[in-house]
Amino acid sequence: MSATKKVVLLGVGQTARALAKYLSSDYPDTCQIWGTTRAATGAALLDLNLGIQPILLNDQDGWQQQLQEVCNGAFVLVSFPPDGVSDQLFSDILLASQPQAVVYISSTGVYGKNEGVIDESTPVDLGDSRALLRVKAEEIWSSQATILRAPGLYQGSSGLHLRLLNGSYRLPGDGSNYVSRIHLDDLAMIIAKAFFADSPSRLKQTYVVGDLKPTTHLEVVTWLCQRLSLPMPPSAPLTEVNPTLRGNRQIRATKILRDLDLELKYPTYVEGFSQCLASKN
Repeated sequence: MSATKKVVLLGVGQTARALAKYLSSDYPDTCQIWGTTRAATGAALLDLNLGIQPILLNDQDGWQQQLQEVCNGAFVLVSFPPDGVSDQLFSDILLASQPQAVVYISSTGVYGKNEGVIDESTPVDLGDSRALLRVKAEEIWSSQATILRAPGLYQGSSGLHLRLLNGSYRLPGDGSNYVSRIHLDDLAMIIAKAFFADSPSRLKQTYVVGDLKPTTHLEVVTWLCQRLSLPMPPSAPLTEVNPTLRGNRQIRATKILRDLDLELKYPTYVEGFSQCLASKN
């Protein structure tokens, strides 16, 4: 990779922050990173804490032109949640700016009530209103972006292990439903490799991402409770837990790894949560 690549983060949430951290470690002094924020205080924090040059999105004229200029020839990560408006606005800006590559972070929530093994051939659930909003956002980005449908995200500073420690977690039903996940370090690696592939245009398709071992809620919770010396948490009816915990899906996420010739750093929850627990000590 040649020196000084522009990376633009549309939305600076946990995925974008993980990417910025990964780039500073694995591509030191080669990436100039920009990130959008809607508050001046947020702009200051981006620059101070993450070394990200802020693009302030406010009511004043000029920010769209600035963003278009910054995105010209850049590698752009889109990771803000869909609201029915913003995706079209930013997609139009990027179409005019001609970036090098775009990665859009979607969610395996597009599969809604679909159960069982899920891969790129699995149809989305258009009957689920939450899934439909995300599907419509994907449609807006599909002509110019690599779309990554991600399951539950975790890292040392966020995830199931912390919810168990603070007592906020309830086991969904009897815990027999399957769940997939991906460590944010691995997601960041996938995004970077998709950006800097020899031919990023060939990746302009939709992928599912996740680790290589979908498990039941009960399995991973039992494993964590044993290592944290915690009692098993109480259960709650599926109707009373967050909708993101009601699914019963096993994400088969090997295609993106083959296409990018990658191996996950944390291929299962054992490696991933072991790292999380070690980082808290």
